[in-house]
Formats: sequence, C-alpha cells, structure tokens
Amino acid sequence: MATESLPLFDGDNRPDYKSLGNSGLFVSELCLGTMTFGGDEDIWGLIGQLQQEQADELVKIALEAGINFIDTANIYGFGASERIVGQSLKNLGVRREDVVLATKVLGPMGAGPNARGASRGHIMSECKASLARLQTDYIDLYQIHGFDPATPIEETLEALNTLVQQGHVRYVGLSNWAAWQVMKAIGIIRARNLCPIISMQAYYTFVGRDLERDIIPMLESENVGLMVWSPLAGGYLSGKYEGPDVSEENRRAKFDFPPVNRERGSEVIKVMREIADGKQIDGEPVNVAQIALSWLLHQKPVTSIIVGAKRPEQLRDNIRAAQIRLSDDELAALDGVSRLPEEYPGWMMKMMAGYRDPVKPGE
Repeated sequence: MATESLPLFDGDNRPDYKSLGNSGLFVSELCLGTMTFGGDEDIWGLIGQLQQEQADELVKIALEAGINFIDTANIYGFGASERIVGQSLKNLGVRREDVVLATKVLGPMGAGPNARGASRGHIMSECKASLARLQTDYIDLYQIHGFDPATPIEETLEALNTLVQQGHVRYVGLSNWAAWQVMKAIGIIRARNLCPIISMQAYYTFVGRDLERDIIPMLESENVGLMVWSPLAGGYLSGKYEGPDVSEENRRAKFDFPPVNRERGSEVIKVMREIADGKQIDGEPVNVAQIALSWLLHQKPVTSIIVGAKRPEQLRDNIRAAQIRLSDDELAALDGVSRLPEEYPGWMMKMMAGYRDPVKPGE
C-alpha cells in the first residue's frame, strides 16, 4: 500500500480544524483513535485485534477524510498499537509534518514497581520507547494517561518539561485527572515556568456528562483543549444494546466499560432515534451513533472527538457525523433528556450569581 505521498483531504466537506488549547497546534475536530490496533488474547483483544493491513486501511480513510490527528498510548496492546501506527504512516508515505501524533504514558509496561506511573524515570524511558515504536524523532502531544498518587505532581511536570526542552515532545497534555488536580498542575507550571498543559483527554457523552460539573468550567477558564474519548460510551450509544435486536455477541457483553446507567440511557437513545429518523447524509440514513457524535461536535468546549473503529464502514459512518447539523430544538431535546441533575454547590452558585446581574433603572 506504499505511496510516494498520501495527500491530505481537499474536498467540499473538509472537517474543521481547531487550535488545541492555548497553542498554535491545529487539529481536526475528529481524531483517529487506535485502541483497536494490535490487541491479542488479553484485555486489549476484547476492544480490537486489528493488524497492520487492516490498520493501514483505517489510517488511509481517516487521512483522506481530512483527519490530521491520531491518538494512541504505550499501553494499547502493550506497545503494539504504537508500532502499527508508526508503520502505517511509513506504508502510506505520509509526511511526518502532515500528521499530529499523540500518545500517552502511565500504565504498567513491565512487572517491576518502576515500570508504571508518572515518575520521572518511567516517563523518560517510555517516551524513548514510544519514539522507537512510532518510528519518529518527536511526539506532537505527550499525555499523562491518568493521575499517579504515588508521584509528586512536580516530578511529573518537570519530566515533561525536560522532554520538551530536549525536542522529543512538542506539547503536553493530561488525561483522566480531576479538576483540582489539573489546577494544582497549572499553578506549579506557572510558578516554575514550565511548559503549559494544552489539553485534557476525558470521557464525555450523552450518558456521561459528569465533566460539566467542574472539569469543563475549569478547562474553559484556563483555555485548555478538550479531547473526548469513548464518545459512544463503549458502543452503548450506537443503539446496539437497546431494543429488540440486541445481540449478546458484542464488546459490552465481555467488557462493560465505561459504566452506563441503562435506565437513563434508554430514554436518551429513544430521543436520539426520533431525531435520526428521516435524516440523511449523502443519501444514507443517519443512525443514533452519528447523532451522539454530532451532539459532541456542537458543544463549544470540545476541541476534538476520538473515534475508533474495527471496520472501514464503521469509520466512514463516524466521519460522516461531522456533516450533521442539529437544530436548536433538536439540541434542546437532547439536552433535556440527558442533562445532569443539579447538585450542590452548583444550584447555590447559580442562585447567588443573580446578585451580580445588572440592576435595571428604576429597580
């Protein structure tokens, strides 16, 4: 499948590109997720076992559709996903500067106590290993995959800063951190003049809007970009797990993650089906998964949505979701059925914010 150079998409339906957080790095609104690459008879095999030729086809489809953003992690397939991604770019003749490569570090890559976490030693050694697997001399976005309670945040941030200074990493991000943890990191960064955090990768869907309580307000306040993982809630929002045609032969039957409130979710899917009914893209009927992706693309805090796939037609369906435009009434209906119940201090803050409303003349 090698070519001299795979051209980037240049058509009428070119996706939007957005700057990632407070940076000059522009990424496509859809990001190719590669968790389905390289799995074996392990937890990663339950998600996907795509090998090189199959992965090459998905990467080619994504790039030709205008997606310039690819996300992986050292832990996916225990390094296999990174190796496949790096080889795909070589096989397809992609110029390194035409793609934004993101990977992550945290999970166990060996049996020892120091072969995991966000310590300086683990970060430095795993970055070197990721560069080799990806067959590149720099990573565009290097992310800490989760919070490590055993390592001081200062140590983690200093290690990331060293990688940026060495030129091995260009930008850094976080994933699966709480709002207070991100703000503590930002405070340390400002005090020590370290490289900034430009992105947060987090779970956000119709059936998982918890991000809206604290994390999204924090990201907007600090101008940190939001990358959404599992936008279909582990396939739940495809609609395959609700209704008369549900099959037990699916990923959630073996790996039920992320957790979903099924009672609440069934009402959400019902409204999604009603909105999808009658809509078409390029002559093809719109499905509920595309409605879920489109809703996320309508959310202002979202920079890029990570879409993965096992089959070419599945990826093409996900890509077409970017063409769907939801009306104000449709967005209101979707928000109404999926909105979080109010909790303290949210409801109190909303009430007391009224004290600062402008006073009208005569009142």
